[in-house]
Amino acid sequence: MKTKIAPFLLILIYSIIVGCEKDDICLIETPSTPQLVVRLFDKDNRNEYKAANNIIVYGVGNEDPLMTINSDSLALPLKVQSAFTQYAFVLPSSTVSSTVSDTLQFNYGRFDEYINRACGYRANFTLNENVISYPINAPLWIESFEILIDTVSNEQQAHLAIYH
Repeated sequence: MKTKIAPFLLILIYSIIVGCEKDDICLIETPSTPQLVVRLFDKDNRNEYKAANNIIVYGVGNEDPLMTINSDSLALPLKVQSAFTQYAFVLPSSTVSSTVSDTLQFNYGRFDEYINRACGYRANFTLNENVISYPINAPLWIESFEILIDTVSNEQQAHLAIYH
């Protein structure tokens, strides 16, 4: 009887070991959905970076600011469930009546990339030709913009240049 059970147990143990897949773990280093990297340039000298001075960025519809910019670059998250994301860029001043604000709408397409079973998918974006539109009025402090890289798939390089 023992001789009949031993081969069965060996086959069962072998099947369990070979049939099991290792557990995937989504490591912190695994790239996630990238943000839109924007560089700010001087409108008079388009090759020079120009830092912003305390520009406050709000997501349209949010009361809390997303960030305050004091540098020449920023990374903005894009909405995954939409074809556009709107941000208000507010230049604070000493009086409320003289506050300058530009609302920009970033337009894009989305394509998903499969990472692995544990991490699932991440969204990548393709900037539309008309990447920025102005839903409220013409910009006050932004003169123009230029697409540097039309595919947002990493955060290593700037995707968009804004001249101010």
